[in-house]
Amino acid sequence: MKRKLIFLLCLLLLCFASAAAAQNLEKLGSTTSGDLYIDKDNIQPLTHDGRLFLLVQAELHYNEETLPKLQSLRPELRTAVEVTQIYMYNNDGTQYTLLKSLYTDKDDKVVYSVDGTPELKPVQSRLQMLLYEKALSQLEEQKRIADMLRRKY
Repeated sequence: MKRKLIFLLCLLLLCFASAAAAQNLEKLGSTTSGDLYIDKDNIQPLTHDGRLFLLVQAELHYNEETLPKLQSLRPELRTAVEVTQIYMYNNDGTQYTLLKSLYTDKDDKVVYSVDGTPELKPVQSRLQMLLYEKALSQLEEQKRIADMLRRKY
């Protein structure tokens, strides 16, 4: 049941992602594999069993050193240039899980997909924490704008 819920939530988030004509990406930092970007338009809070979670879409754009290694791992990855990842964080951002990874080519066509696991694990990297913090800030900004638009002058 839990896997089904997470799968459906991933599909929902992916629908939002594919429906967006232009992505609103912001670079968060670099790793040894490449540059990590947050998609500021694809952040979704959700509740399950009375607990609050945060779904976040991020992209890793591979660098020139990592790309050939990635492409040689599997035939399906031969044309991959980046990976879109869907993370789920707990309410306070201390735990997360990677729910889905979608490897895409230069035309944004999905060439390979990997399902993650619903089990949460502790956040251990500064970049993972930054991803959560940026997503939370973006949600607050969206709420502030919505509140402003609702005001009657």
